Amino acid sequence: MYGENSGRLRAELTTLLRQHRIQHRLGGKGPPTMPETTTVEERQALGELIGRYRQMVLVWCLHAIRAANPHINPEGTTGRSRGPAGELRYRLVAAIDASPAGLPTLEDLTTPQDFQMVETWRHAARAAALGEHDFGAGVGYGRLSEHQCKTVRRDAAEIARALVGLDRRYANIPGWQPLKGQSRLGRAAEVCATHAGNDPPDYSVDVRGWQPPLQLDTRPAPPGVDGILQGQRNLLVELRRFPDAQTLRLILDSQRIASHRLSSLVRKTHSTLAAKWEKRRETYEMLIAETRDLRGLLGNGDAAGPAAIIATRAQRLTVHAEASTETLHQADGLFHRIDARLTQVIEHGTSRRLYLLRVKLPQLLDQNEGLVHQNRVRCIPVFSPVQTDLLEVVRSRLQPPPEQPRTPQAEGRSRADFEAAITHRPPRKRVTPDGPSI
Repeated sequence: MYGENSGRLRAELTTLLRQHRIQHRLGGKGPPTMPETTTVEERQALGELIGRYRQMVLVWCLHAIRAANPHINPEGTTGRSRGPAGELRYRLVAAIDASPAGLPTLEDLTTPQDFQMVETWRHAARAAALGEHDFGAGVGYGRLSEHQCKTVRRDAAEIARALVGLDRRYANIPGWQPLKGQSRLGRAAEVCATHAGNDPPDYSVDVRGWQPPLQLDTRPAPPGVDGILQGQRNLLVELRRFPDAQTLRLILDSQRIASHRLSSLVRKTHSTLAAKWEKRRETYEMLIAETRDLRGLLGNGDAAGPAAIIATRAQRLTVHAEASTETLHQADGLFHRIDARLTQVIEHGTSRRLYLLRVKLPQLLDQNEGLVHQNRVRCIPVFSPVQTDLLEVVRSRLQPPPEQPRTPQAEGRSRADFEAAITHRPPRKRVTPDGPSI
């Protein structure tokens, strides 16, 4: 997620901003009791490696500025016509293009370093590399509110300010390549951070971004409610593929059974969840009744296995089973995600005529053999004049309400600590006069 990757990046840069005596940290000459352990050539190689790590973080800042406002084009503009975000983007592009370091290789990102300062830079570059996936997975202009875009722009500007401060501190490293337009980049980052910080930040952007997809859990079934949760997660994985009509009915029945058993289990301890899950059971009973004539051969039947496992484990659940509050909230979250996915499945299946409704015609089959003649049947779209209340139940009862954006805790403190590390100035030492004071 964006908050996890950017938070890790801020944490590593905060550590670097609090470190002084750079030459000594790279094995150079330090106090008399600590001899020099590296040569000038070795420190130069370490400086080049740090430059590649810094380049990775600069690229992250550029991607963040572009994602938060992609309509700015620095080409053909001047400093007076560019806004704060446009000026910062222009300076970042100039610094990246002029840097001779290049991006770090895969070996640079995966090989642990002997010096702790270089290792911190490696972790920062890894966080920046992983964070680039967030901008194509929900963290971008058009998917974020204006306050969320300003939060992303301020994060990028503050990280650029930190890089400028560290660049000035590392000037004595042998062969160190400073940033092009260092002072102008720092000024542009400071102006952009101030402009983006005029409005209240929206830290709900931290829960957006790339997340690893769910994988099938093939471990032995845990006892009690945990076994049902394992089946629910596997069902979510299988629901990534469109189920056929028969499999859909099995899924609906499994959710009815799971809701009923869990509601009975927590009726005395968590009355609110019990009432919510009891209403969910009623919804799935209505859906099962409305899909009794639903037909459709197109689709996949892989979700039938996890659905049968959920129903079996729920039926075996005893009234004395124990479940923590955290486990119950996980079950409620899985119920919410399955309801949302089944809503999408039914809406897609009915609109694309993958699910059809079987109706009986007032005629008999006169060509079949036997004494009893059956009614003729015909499959029609679900949204035709002869229809069930399936879509109404789905839209009024099954479809969960939109989730309110969650604001992660301690994110504001993380950003405040990072800003304090950027603007920190060590106190000046008091100079003792040569003679006695009067």
